[in-house]
Amino acid sequence: MEVAKVALVVMAGLGSTWVARSATDAWLGAPAAGGTATALVQAAAEPAPAGSGAAQPEGAPRSLPAVPQMTPEEVAEELRRAEAEIAGAKSGEELKEFRPTRPLSADLAIALPSDI
Repeated sequence: MEVAKVALVVMAGLGSTWVARSATDAWLGAPAAGGTATALVQAAAEPAPAGSGAAQPEGAPRSLPAVPQMTPEEVAEELRRAEAEIAGAKSGEELKEFRPTRPLSADLAIALPSDI
């Protein structure tokens, strides 16, 4: 009897899987040829900008925009600006401890019934 129950559950599972697959195939279309594995779909490539020359072939990776190079003077200026911000920041000794002037809402007493 136990074997019949197991077989019934297995067949119900396989049947529900078949029904779900049939419904999704009808709704989304049959899977692409080449097996039952799920294939990744590549998004449509952006059109090439005008004047860029030949268009890239489909599936070719897009090149990233060029990053402007900084001159050594610009790099030194960025470093000076960052060091000035760090030097101007308050040190741990200069920061005073926060002490609230009135009790915070979490510090207020709440009357609760004793049967809780």
